[in-house]
Amino acid sequence: MRQRSEQLNRISAGILAIALRILLYALLLFVLVRGVQAAYHFGHDAFYEQSMEEPPGRDIRVTVSADLDMFRTAELLRRKGLIDNVWAFRAQALFFGLDLRPGTYVLNTSENIKQILERLNAGPETASEGGR
Repeated sequence: MRQRSEQLNRISAGILAIALRILLYALLLFVLVRGVQAAYHFGHDAFYEQSMEEPPGRDIRVTVSADLDMFRTAELLRRKGLIDNVWAFRAQALFFGLDLRPGTYVLNTSENIKQILERLNAGPETASEGGR
């Protein structure tokens, strides 16, 4: 009887070990799939040329003060409805090597992130001349 009980314990422990491995592999697969999805969505948001509205869009006046950094400027643009993703804005600014110049701009909701960044990089004089 004792031998049979030890044998059942070994079988139970083996089944439990297999079940835990399957659970661990399923969890790893889930994390991997979610990570790939998140990376895809971020890449799509960061580099797909999309705008908030179809042309002609709406003109929105934005003042970028000298004390605003890239992150706070991106937040301002998101609140005003000009961009959707703050991180995509920052990633494109870094990728394209564009900086912000303080001033008042009239930006349009039909402009994509790169166009907005280029206008903010050019400065308010050029932005108002080329504005809508």
